[in-house]
Amino acid sequence: MEHRCPGPGEDVHVQTSSIPRSIAGAALRWILGLPRLPELPPLDHATHRAYEEFTKSYVDPPGSQQRLQPPGLTTTYLQWLANHRQVLFHGSKRDNLSELRPDRESEDSTAFGNQRAVFASDDPVWAMWFALLARGPGFRSTRNGAWSMRGETTWQYFFSVDADQPDEELLTDGWLYVVPRAGFTVEPAIAGLLQSAQWVSPDPVGPLARIAVTPADFPLTSAIGRHTGSESMFRTLRNARRTSRR
Repeated sequence: MEHRCPGPGEDVHVQTSSIPRSIAGAALRWILGLPRLPELPPLDHATHRAYEEFTKSYVDPPGSQQRLQPPGLTTTYLQWLANHRQVLFHGSKRDNLSELRPDRESEDSTAFGNQRAVFASDDPVWAMWFALLARGPGFRSTRNGAWSMRGETTWQYFFSVDADQPDEELLTDGWLYVVPRAGFTVEPAIAGLLQSAQWVSPDPVGPLARIAVTPADFPLTSAIGRHTGSESMFRTLRNARRTSRR
């Protein structure tokens, strides 16, 4: 089934992680200090074994159409999966996608983000944003991104929606599709230092698995900001930095 997929998520006007190279130096200064999650702590042997058994049964064999519920905390499992398998993640509100097909219906600030492709992320938390983000009557746009400095193992994030979106309508249940990394290309690093979590494939992709996610699974609800249409991206980033210090 066809899926239109701007960003690592679906049909929505998105301004994502892409930043023009002409402002790369300023971007590096602004992005430092954005919200981040702590590194995943070492898992006990029983949890690691449970994750391995679940993954071998339901994710490694491609094409599963089951509604999967991982053992333990969903977000912790997804972070583990990102570290232990060559996979990417794609968020959607739809639960019946047997194939993700290249498309583009929204705008992005660079050619990489505007290409007609299947978009995915190697960071499940960022992809989860697209799975959970509601498109209510007041919704017009989202600004969001996930970056890491080269050599670092944690991502820095910002999430913002237009100012008219009510808090209680921001996030609703969605689906995270696990896809093979083969055939995807990662967005080039800004200034050779700042790595985006955004990947693209020019060809259709068959999911390995689909996992239900809920707003309770999203670990950065308190970091969601607001912006207006006339607001600069740097102001949005500045507000996100302030959020991270609360």
